[in-house]
Amino acid sequence: MARPSPQSDRILLLMELLSEQPRTGRTLAEIARHLGVAKATCYPMLVALTDAGWLVRHPARKTFHLGPALVPLGQAAADALDVVDLARPAMHELADTADMACLAFVWSGDDLVVTEAVQPRRGRRGTLGLRLGDRIQITPPLGSALAAWFGPDRLDQWYRTGAADLGVDAGDLRAGYREVLALTRQRGYAVECVDQGMRTIADELARLRGGVGTLGRRQPPVTLRTVSDEHPVDVLVGEVDTEAHYRPISINAVAFDADASPALVLCLVDAPEPMTGRRVVELGESVRAAADRLTGLIHGCRPVSPREEA
Repeated sequence: MARPSPQSDRILLLMELLSEQPRTGRTLAEIARHLGVAKATCYPMLVALTDAGWLVRHPARKTFHLGPALVPLGQAAADALDVVDLARPAMHELADTADMACLAFVWSGDDLVVTEAVQPRRGRRGTLGLRLGDRIQITPPLGSALAAWFGPDRLDQWYRTGAADLGVDAGDLRAGYREVLALTRQRGYAVECVDQGMRTIADELARLRGGVGTLGRRQPPVTLRTVSDEHPVDVLVGEVDTEAHYRPISINAVAFDADASPALVLCLVDAPEPMTGRRVVELGESVRAAADRLTGLIHGCRPVSPREEA
């Protein structure tokens, strides 16, 4: 588990403080008092954030305000929320059909970030312990729905990251996942399953969190990779045997924007009990159809697959 970062906590609290009264701003003394630190401790952080454009300092009043570098970040967040809003009806339908929670993720750097969680009408279901804002690192076998559409360079990076995390050779990973990713791309959805003998991921995440953080003591993001490190199981499913039984932790598909970039990942999660392969296929096709409809709503298109480019 990552160590707490007091400096990161201060930045988060500072952003929240300045967003409460964006036109008024706050002085150095007010900020230091709110963060519970000395002005001498606080000032270097404010200077660094000002140099980066995250803050501006009023020349006369000496107050600090949110800076222009945050504008494109806010716009990106707004764009993501617009997509989530469009996806919400389909997420409710998926959750009710599957009687499972449905999560939405956006791709951010090397991670997938939880941006929405919808519960079925029949009652609350597990979410793998994930909450809004939690991050999942895109590393084998997780993120396979995205990796199936990666170009050669990004796919190599996915394999290298996984090889480093798992202590295996990247070439072995490539050989093991090549056909599965091709199948994922062909059918339009990915299936990840949990070993029936391991503890529930929700329980493991709760343990790793060590409790819910309070304001100013936020817990670091918990990723599924953290759990995979402690339970090294292969969870990515290739060909689904309709007569076999599976317990999916995730059935997911990607919606794409006008640039054929991933706009949102729709994901049914944390099946409470095993289900037949036939049911897995039914749900997978439902998730893929929902992602395809969302792609159409935002006038997006699927990327050209590597095989189609060849």
